[in-house]
Formats: sequence, C-alpha cells, structure tokens
Amino acid sequence: MVKRLTFPEKKRLLPFLIKRDGFKCYLCGIKFKNLKEPIIEHLDNDWRENNWDNLALAHQSCNIKKANGFDDYVNIADNKLEENINGIFVGETFFEKEESKDKETSTEITISNKCYEITEGYLTDEILKNGWILYKETVPEIAYLCRKKIQHGSIQSIRSHIQTLTTKLSPFEITKNKKGKKIIRKRIS
Repeated sequence: MVKRLTFPEKKRLLPFLIKRDGFKCYLCGIKFKNLKEPIIEHLDNDWRENNWDNLALAHQSCNIKKANGFDDYVNIADNKLEENINGIFVGETFFEKEESKDKETSTEITISNKCYEITEGYLTDEILKNGWILYKETVPEIAYLCRKKIQHGSIQSIRSHIQTLTTKLSPFEITKNKKGKKIIRKRIS
C-alpha cells in the first residue's frame, strides 16, 4: 500500500533535501524566508512515488503552476528528476551519517551512566568503610577506576557526578573536617 508522506517522514527528509538542493525553490530558484515556506514536492506529480530522487523543495504557488501545466516548470521538474536519478548524491549515506551521530551521542550517555555508577559505588563503599573520604583525593581515584574499568572517565565528569550525588536531595554531602579540608560523608540531616 502506497501512502502519502507523513509529517515525521517530511521532517526527516528536509535536511537531506536542503543539503542536496539548497534552501531554495527548485522551480523559481528563490531562497525560502523560513522553514514554513517550502513544501516537499513530487517532481513527477505522483504523490504515491516517495522515492527521494522524486522529491524537491518548492513554493506552493510554483508547485500549483507546474501542476497546471506551466511548460517552463514542467521542463525544470523533468530535468531535476533526471539530474537526481543520475546524480551521485546518495541519500542513504546522508542518513547513515545522521544515525552515526545519534550512536555517538548514545555512547557518550552510556559512558556517563557507567561513570556515575562507579562514582556512586565508590562513595558508598568508602564512606561505609571509613565514615568519610577526602574530596581532593576521591576525584582522581574515581577517574582512575573509571579508566581501568571502562577505558573512559575524566576528572570533570567525576566532579559533576559527585556534585549530583552531594545535592540536598542526595545521600551524601560535602563538608569540611576539623582540619578545614573538604570531605564527603553520608548526609546527616
């Protein structure tokens, strides 16, 4: 069953079409003023043919002129379709690159989550054992553990995780000991 393009499909195609053709009407060549202006147009006037080569951005008014048989626009559409079919701009590659960015992001999130777990586990174990730990020594120790266990972990990310684990709602707090040094301990309140 062939269907019309859905809004999510159009939203996904828009960056591809802009990258391939530029942010302008393929019929009149005028640049669009905003993202609401262009429509995704079928070059062969068959809305069931949703092949990427058959799609381009156009003004609504230009599309209507073409649909009503305005010869110049019909010829431009035919040439554009032929250009797209014979062109070397491969849409699948474009979307693979976009998906690889998503995978990189999810990898960063996974690494951050693992570092958080290691940080929380280390704080829990050491504070249960000793009652408190020195903040200054804890950060590089946890960074070292993260690097050993998952080959990732920066001092900055560990500081961020410790900050999260020592907020007013969390189980730990940062305070100073009798010598004036920063320590992390179980929240007393």
